[in-house]
Amino acid sequence: MDHESIQERDKTEASIDFDTAYDLRAAILQHALRRRDRGDTLISPKGNLLNWLIDLRPLLLQRRFLVEVCKVFWETHKSQGSFQLAGIETAAVPLVAALVLSAPDDRRNINAFIIRKDRKTTGLGNVIEGEVTGDPIIVLDDILNSGSSAEKARAILHSVGGQIKELFVLIDYCSKMGQEWRRAHSIEVRSLFALSDFGLNLQRTSTAPTQKYRQLWRAFVPGGVAFHVVPKSTPMLVGSVIYRGCDAGKMHAFDANTGKIIWEFQTTTTVSRKGIWSSPAYFENRLYFGAYNGIVYCLDASTGKEVWARSEGEWVGASPLVVPEHGLLFIGIEYQRPWSQGGVAALDLRNGHKVWEGMTKKLQHGSAAYWREGDLIVWGTADHQMVGIVPKTGKLVWSFETGRSVKTAPCVDEKRGLLAFASFDKSIYVLDIASGLKLGQWVTGDICYTTPLIVESRLFCGSGDRHLYVIDLDRMEQIKKLDLGARVYSSPRLIGDRVIVGTNGGRVVEIDAHTLEIKGTLQLPDAITNAIAISEDNRCIYVSTYMNDLYAFERPALR
Repeated sequence: MDHESIQERDKTEASIDFDTAYDLRAAILQHALRRRDRGDTLISPKGNLLNWLIDLRPLLLQRRFLVEVCKVFWETHKSQGSFQLAGIETAAVPLVAALVLSAPDDRRNINAFIIRKDRKTTGLGNVIEGEVTGDPIIVLDDILNSGSSAEKARAILHSVGGQIKELFVLIDYCSKMGQEWRRAHSIEVRSLFALSDFGLNLQRTSTAPTQKYRQLWRAFVPGGVAFHVVPKSTPMLVGSVIYRGCDAGKMHAFDANTGKIIWEFQTTTTVSRKGIWSSPAYFENRLYFGAYNGIVYCLDASTGKEVWARSEGEWVGASPLVVPEHGLLFIGIEYQRPWSQGGVAALDLRNGHKVWEGMTKKLQHGSAAYWREGDLIVWGTADHQMVGIVPKTGKLVWSFETGRSVKTAPCVDEKRGLLAFASFDKSIYVLDIASGLKLGQWVTGDICYTTPLIVESRLFCGSGDRHLYVIDLDRMEQIKKLDLGARVYSSPRLIGDRVIVGTNGGRVVEIDAHTLEIKGTLQLPDAITNAIAISEDNRCIYVSTYMNDLYAFERPALR
């Protein structure tokens, strides 16, 4: 969309009064435009210094400014049919309230609501404050730049059946990504000003990712709990069936082609806010997982019928590791007792009988991995250790001390004999897997709640500091950290020659494993805290949100 100056548009849009528009522009120049050359210290999301920044929020709290914006809005929309208003927090909150209060008589009952950028984790757990009706929606925001906020709002509205009629903003930055967003979704953008109206332009404009996605289906299971924005049960694709547990204490088998539930298994009473966080494991048509009732289950994968169930503790939040070579399943257990609150245990695959158990002082949530060449179980414990264990006996071979717990499974590099893992002590580690000796450590800005991925000589690992870290394993050096805009608790996966990962902001991101360029983004309504399941031919991805939504998307081939 080409943008003329505000004066040019006034010649063709008689609905906007020149003096009003001029006053608004002057107010923005005086109160909202901050410049580095005027002594302002302006920091970008990547920590760099900015030359200028427009912050409209203080102006949107001034009565005169709001009154003038409302005059323009209602004048330009007086001939439109029925619609409702939606504001993207936080800048649009006062604007929505002002528009409702200033609505003309024929729109005195106009519906309005607020879209939260992140779902509330307490109370009702709302992501939308207010009720959405069937009327077309005009979404309100202060600016349109990359379109990321608008896309989050669109994804949230789409999930409840709402459709955006128009995006109304005060300033359109006219960025390439913003232009691509409106074209991709056929959404009209109406703005009072373009960035050029203030003598500004974008020095660098990002190229919109080229990978597209087409939603195939969405499956929703009630009972999602918003309080814990953490990794839960990761969807597992086996043939044409997806297995996944949920907060409601149910394990489901979904048809990967349609999203229909094939079978549902309800566990006995579990901790009310958790249910099944254990990611299922599959072997010879049997499904293994734990639940927050302290029971480890084995089900028939075709029917969902129980084969065996063993009550091992008070809670099981860890995910099982199946090692067919030994006929064993390895899983973490949690106990309600003061002297030993956890354990790392080996169970017989046939009947669930406990073969051995090593006790931990704290609740054991971490899961294990297997080094096949060295026949070694490697496991991060609640006692701030990574350990190497003999599978058959549980005998300790080596231990490595960390600053805090390791909550997710480590990654084994069979080719190099390396072990990579991430810890709550804000570090990513690489060890020699045979000896447990440290080869590298990289400190991040927040806890690490993800299993790393190794692609050829590169390690990819997310952190709560919003970055995906890339490490060269040949040189044991950090190559880059990519700012993904939200916490990265989703474990990265390989899809073709790309790395795909989710964020707590609800975005799926595809990254070229070699150039590290972002090739695709996909916005969902809620946080993606688990790894993404991928079809064997890489054509489809299956994404689970922490609120129990499960989506299937096709990745059309690039032309």
